[in-house]
Amino acid sequence: MRDHFALRWVHFGLSQSYEGLFLGAHVAFEGFIEDLFVGLLVNGLKSQRSDIVPRIRIPTHQIARELLTGPRKRYVDWLPFERTIDLANLYFRGGRPFTDLSVAQKDHLERCNIIRNAIAHKSRHSLKLFEGKIISNMPLPPKERSPSGYLRGIFRISPLQTRFQIYISQTLIIARDLAR
Repeated sequence: MRDHFALRWVHFGLSQSYEGLFLGAHVAFEGFIEDLFVGLLVNGLKSQRSDIVPRIRIPTHQIARELLTGPRKRYVDWLPFERTIDLANLYFRGGRPFTDLSVAQKDHLERCNIIRNAIAHKSRHSLKLFEGKIISNMPLPPKERSPSGYLRGIFRISPLQTRFQIYISQTLIIARDLAR
C-alpha cells in the first residue's frame, strides 16, 4: 500500500512539473512576442529584414503598450496567435514579421494554446478541445491521455525525446524565425 501511495505521489509530482514547465514556456513565448512587437514599433529593435515596416513610429515603449492595450485593458492577449496577427496587420505593413509564419508553425502555436488551456483551466471545454484536436487520432496508452501525460510521452526513441521537448524546440524555432 505504501509503495502504491509513493508511486502515485511521484506521478503527481511529474505531472505538476511538466505542466508547470509547459505553462512557463508558454508565458515566456507570449512575453517574447510582446517584447518583439513593441521593440519593432519603437525603433528599439532592428530587423535584418527590410520588409518589416511599422505604419507609425511610436517614441517610447510605454506609449506603445498604452496604444496596444487601449483604455480598458492592462495587457494584450497575444495568444491565440491570430490575435497577434490582427494587431500586426494594424501596426505593420503586411503584418510582417508576424504574418510570415507558415501554416505548420501557426498550427503548432494553436496546439500549444490548446494544451496550455487544458492545463490552466481543466474545464470540460478545454479538455474536450485537447481530446479532439491534440490526441483524438493517436493510439495512446491511458497514462498519456492527459495533458501532462501527453507531454511526458516519448515522441522519438533515437535520440530519446519527449513530446514536451519537441513542442519547446519547435516554439524556439518559431521565435527565431520571427526575430530574424
